Amino acid sequence: MWLGLNAVDLIKKRKQINKSKEVVQAAIVAMKYAAANSAWNFTNKLRLLEAEQVAHTRTNHDRASVLYEASIKSAKRSGFVHEQGLACEKAAFYYQRGRNYQKAREYFQQARECYQVWGSSIKVAFIQKELDGLNPDALPVSAVTEAVHIKIGTNSL
Repeated sequence: MWLGLNAVDLIKKRKQINKSKEVVQAAIVAMKYAAANSAWNFTNKLRLLEAEQVAHTRTNHDRASVLYEASIKSAKRSGFVHEQGLACEKAAFYYQRGRNYQKAREYFQQARECYQVWGSSIKVAFIQKELDGLNPDALPVSAVTEAVHIKIGTNSL
């Protein structure tokens, strides 16, 4: 799975595109075989690889969304909270690239929760930085209102 995810990242960076596409496809084939033999252990990994592959092509946003959600749910069912967090994180970045900041925020928050449960303070801090840096349009209106009141020194909303 990691090799496939790294290859997708190389494709996104426009490096070694042809070789990387081959690696991603080979990783998906391997994950399909593994998932057929142990669905509880490999289905979430397969769905994440597929989501990342589809997300890169930017041709089928609905399919990418469905695959990210399937990966998240499968990881949760299998008790892989760290892989659930990874799928949420990748989905958040996907939505962030598409400028859907509200969805990105939701998935980053889910990822942060997963990483907190997993006990990775480094990943929690990384995700928190992403949340803090999100476009203000992603904030719920109440949070923006509260921030304005705090900045101008009032406590009432």
